[in-house]
Amino acid sequence: MDLAGVEVGATANLTKKITDEDIQSFARLSGDYNPLHVDRVFAAKTSFQRPVAHGMLLASYVSTMIGMQLPGPGALWMKQSFQWSNPVFAGDTVELRLKVTHKSVGTNIVTLEVEAVNQDGKVVMNGEGAVKLLERREQRQEQALSERVVLVTGGGRGIGAAVAKVLARLGATIVVNYRRDAASAVALVDELRAGGGRAIAAQADVMDVAGIRGVLDLAQSEFHRQVDVLVNNASLPFVPRKFLELGWQDVQDLLDVQVRGAFNACQAVLPSMIERRSGCIVNIGSVLTRDVPPEQWSAFVMSKSALLGLTRSLAAEFGPQGIRVNMVSPGTTETESTSVIPERLRKVQAMQTPLRRLARPQDIAQAVAFLCSPESGFVTGIDLPVCGGMTL
Repeated sequence: MDLAGVEVGATANLTKKITDEDIQSFARLSGDYNPLHVDRVFAAKTSFQRPVAHGMLLASYVSTMIGMQLPGPGALWMKQSFQWSNPVFAGDTVELRLKVTHKSVGTNIVTLEVEAVNQDGKVVMNGEGAVKLLERREQRQEQALSERVVLVTGGGRGIGAAVAKVLARLGATIVVNYRRDAASAVALVDELRAGGGRAIAAQADVMDVAGIRGVLDLAQSEFHRQVDVLVNNASLPFVPRKFLELGWQDVQDLLDVQVRGAFNACQAVLPSMIERRSGCIVNIGSVLTRDVPPEQWSAFVMSKSALLGLTRSLAAEFGPQGIRVNMVSPGTTETESTSVIPERLRKVQAMQTPLRRLARPQDIAQAVAFLCSPESGFVTGIDLPVCGGMTL
């Protein structure tokens, strides 16, 4: 029973005829063989003339009502003050009444008024008690990747394509988003389908809110399911440039695709994730936000740092709704976008890495797959570096 379902003024009633067997059973259960309750000869010598039912026998029926009627299953009886005004004998019919007089949202405690009346209308017991409604800890098991639809932005080439391939092999349904290079996206989808996967290509500029929503509608129409997992991978080719030679538009272009694009995609998928209380978002960052950044990469580092801030903020805000948001930060990775780095510098970077090589798209994709899977179900808000130990 949820506290919201308990109203002040709510009542519950239980009518019980007390029998000799009830009294004897309670004596056996409690060990209370006081002759006033169980010995007719003894009781006949008292002013009551006959055995009196245990007072706590009536209280046990209050426990039954609390656990089964008001508030109901899962309620914990915490305290009670009773007074017994008149005796109850075998053969009496007692009506027990509970009434909610107060509830505390902060403590989940309900205050109950208790009254028991016999067949003659006499109050035989009354008092006030407190009951706590325990919160149920439900462990939601995330769906397997084979039951999920994954949207990969900028998914036609490089890291995005590698992510799509790995997740497709794990059974996920893939939506490959692209902006201009339809040929690469379609070729990737054909490859995934040839391998037995389910996939479609969907054109949209991540900076266009309507375009992203159109991609979600297409996925829903094609697979009759909503997107469960979002991988924000869309980016722009980057050319290192000295800071004093930068124009703000150079920075803005990166922010628009890497941050605004992720912002738009997150805003598009989150409502349905919130409704299902399940979902996973992985943003592709950069290990350059962790240590001393290289010269001439200020625009790139600025945009990825902003994306990290978005990742952590969303993880904190939407974790209570069962949605996990993480980041994977590659080191230098052998893709088209890093072809602008001189070969000599790439070799130096490889030699400075404990594993003595640069990252491959497959390396990044495996880390993304882990963060999208149920195996990482208790992981959110992290920035996972995939850089061969370069940030030790």
